[in-house]
Amino acid sequence: MRVSALTAYPPSAASARVRVAAMATHLVASGIDLDYRPSQSDVEYALIRSEAASARKLPPLARGLARATRDATLARDHLVLVHRVRSLLPVPIEGWARQDIFDFDDAIYLASAPLGALPMSWLKRAAARSIRSMRRARVVVAGNPTLAAAARQYSRSVEVVPSCVEPTEYQPRIHQPRERLVVGWVGSPSTSSYLLIALRALAPLADKGELKFIAMGAVPPLRGSWIEYRSWSPEAERRMLAELDVGVMPLPDDLWTQGKCGYKILMYAAAGLPSIVSPVGINERLVADGRGVVAHSTRDWRAAIRLLADASVRSEMGRRARSFVEREYSYRVWAPRLAELMRRLA
Repeated sequence: MRVSALTAYPPSAASARVRVAAMATHLVASGIDLDYRPSQSDVEYALIRSEAASARKLPPLARGLARATRDATLARDHLVLVHRVRSLLPVPIEGWARQDIFDFDDAIYLASAPLGALPMSWLKRAAARSIRSMRRARVVVAGNPTLAAAARQYSRSVEVVPSCVEPTEYQPRIHQPRERLVVGWVGSPSTSSYLLIALRALAPLADKGELKFIAMGAVPPLRGSWIEYRSWSPEAERRMLAELDVGVMPLPDDLWTQGKCGYKILMYAAAGLPSIVSPVGINERLVADGRGVVAHSTRDWRAAIRLLADASVRSEMGRRARSFVEREYSYRVWAPRLAELMRRLA
């Protein structure tokens, strides 16, 4: 069974990589050919998100719009899944093109997302377009219960399919005693400011030689000899996770962050790492029952590091975290469920 997966976002965009490109490989075993067709290439997307002049961005945006229009026409004869938006520019065919499933994993329906959370939001008009898509789609697939509750304002048919990881693709960390913990974060330029919550809290411990911090994919919000900034790539991400003792997910508390799907935590867990997280949205549930530590305050962040200095504590939390994502957040579990939903629609 063939399903066209239409989105603006190429694999370099985390959302499409996790929810579409990676899911496609796991749907094959369930007899689903998910044809992932991003309207922007990785090179074009990098240019569009860069500080380049607007005149340089217009040609790739126009090409993306043309591809999105073409793909909508080609996809008339089989099931169509739209992930977030078809094009980074409003698409004229959105009002009539087929849309069986609308998939999303952020609070893109908010009229006023935090600055930087939705790159080019002024151009995409993501809030209005996502709400229109929810109303038109036969089924809305949301990344967590918070997003699903919001979607039910616009659709009578809403399902939750979380952003997944596949633990079998990660080598679990073997935790050893360390004089200096290696703490890490994986993210993007648009979420770099969230890092300040953790970095400011942990700076005194780093000054005492208790930890080193690795941040991947960030625009540096704070400098220090104890902080190492690295560029993101799939290979670099795997190498970094193998170095870490602890992963972190600091977040401010607002309507946008309350809709986050906690993918960083799931990825750390798949690698056998405990997490320290802000108590926002789904985060607390993901680290409950001894899978990580919730930090409400600066004091909590520091106490968590001192707790996790014990290798046996890290090992047990990491084991529980990995077991949890194997049961509840793996592609192995969720791909067959999504396949069944697609068959019902067909």
